[in-house]
Amino acid sequence: MIAIDDQKLGKKVVFLNSIRIAIFLTLTLVSIIIWLFFNVHFDILPVIITQVAAIAVSILFFPLSSLLRFRLLLYLQLTFDILMITLLVYLSGGIISPFYFLYILPIIVASIFLSRRDTVIMATFSFISFGILSDLLYLGVIPYYPNIEVGEVPLGTFIYNLLMSFIAFAAFSIMASYYFERIRKTGDQLKNIQDDLQDMILLNNSVLERMENGFITADMKGRIISYNVKAAHFLRLKKTDNIFELLLPKHDLAKIKKTWQDNTPYYFEKKMPDFELGVTVSSLKKISTFENLLVFLITDLSAMKKIEKQLQEKEHLALIGGMAAGIAHEIRNPLASISGSVQFLQKELTLNSECRSLMDIIVSESSRLSAFIDEFLNFSKQAPLEIMDFDLAPLLDEVVEMLSLNLRDVRFLKKFNSGHWIAADVNKIRQLVWNLLNNAVKAMNEKGEIEINLFREREAVTLSIKDYGVGMDSAEIKKIFTPFYSKFSFGIGLGMTIVKQIVEEHGFKMDIKSAKKLGTEVVICFSKSPTF
Repeated sequence: MIAIDDQKLGKKVVFLNSIRIAIFLTLTLVSIIIWLFFNVHFDILPVIITQVAAIAVSILFFPLSSLLRFRLLLYLQLTFDILMITLLVYLSGGIISPFYFLYILPIIVASIFLSRRDTVIMATFSFISFGILSDLLYLGVIPYYPNIEVGEVPLGTFIYNLLMSFIAFAAFSIMASYYFERIRKTGDQLKNIQDDLQDMILLNNSVLERMENGFITADMKGRIISYNVKAAHFLRLKKTDNIFELLLPKHDLAKIKKTWQDNTPYYFEKKMPDFELGVTVSSLKKISTFENLLVFLITDLSAMKKIEKQLQEKEHLALIGGMAAGIAHEIRNPLASISGSVQFLQKELTLNSECRSLMDIIVSESSRLSAFIDEFLNFSKQAPLEIMDFDLAPLLDEVVEMLSLNLRDVRFLKKFNSGHWIAADVNKIRQLVWNLLNNAVKAMNEKGEIEINLFREREAVTLSIKDYGVGMDSAEIKKIFTPFYSKFSFGIGLGMTIVKQIVEEHGFKMDIKSAKKLGTEVVICFSKSPTF
């Protein structure tokens, strides 16, 4: 079983082959130097030739690395190495050869690349190769290489050398494979830890970059260590900036010092050109190489400040509205007295036509102003809803009948039957229908047809009121709910505002479809889940 995966093994086998060539080349150079300047007990020229041949064969292994599987190539190289070492041992004197130590090299390579069992196999093969060669030489089966004088080797010395080589090869293979396997496992564990750490760093960076808040770490001198995109966006931040100079006035530095001494967060607000920021400063102690760190968590308060300002304005407007309602209520009674008195004088006094016309103006304008006040008071009154179940069809008939009394040129086309029950405040819905029909009448200048449809769709009752009057464009549709905005010369512009208020109070849904000179259709869905 191979100890590492094929991709890594391929690179390392190529590297191993390069090291092999370097070793054989070094041995060749050393052998040539000894051959030229020193005398040895064996003929060194065949050894040099063998080493050169080994270099040539090793070079052939490079193209084989792309043709053979790396595991097979590794076994071929190790087998070749052991056989080549055995040949060198034979050429240099057998059991007394100086190349005897080279058997250790294939065992080292096997322990690095292969499992413990395979390393022992390679060590065994090395011992068998050396043992067979020694036995054949000792027994005279094969002669020593010519020109080598060995002399008679005692049996005890021969056995001792074989046993020592066996013990050395076996011990070295077991120890080397054990330690290299431990190194590999430790390396794998370290890689897993590094991968996990890298994943955690990527996750941490991803979370920080997706945070809606700004995040900055700095040292005790205000030098920025890290920050996320939001912080850079809020502060137009650069790595060379000092966070104290950007955010903190000098008198706040003492509070920051207290933050890292007492480990208590410090909060303050800072107004920037484009943002209003809330900043929380906390401290971290003994992080990595830093004795103390400051963490700045920055929140954009712009939207919240805007809402607070709107609430304050609404409270102010509500106060003004309450005062206006009180004033309107106080005006209504004297106005009624004035109108009644003028009508009494009209009956009791004999007036010329000019004076009678002036009194008629007083009465009509008083009536108009009284109607304005009544509508304004209805708009400002926030009475609780009285929800009950009722049939909407009779209510529509009632309102249509009241409007029809004074409108001879308006025709109401009622396209509904009874049986459309809803849960709502009856008086509020009556006011809603009255305002919608009254607006439709005004849009047609009190002449034409108004369609009233009432139907059930998806378990919801829907009311449609459609006129064929002046119509509106998209800009006008957006304005119709603004208090006191009116398209008509008569009326005070609160009708649709009251309609919207009633719809929202009940949680119903409303849709308006209109086009210039084609008319307007208002659709009310009496359900909290719209069907359009």
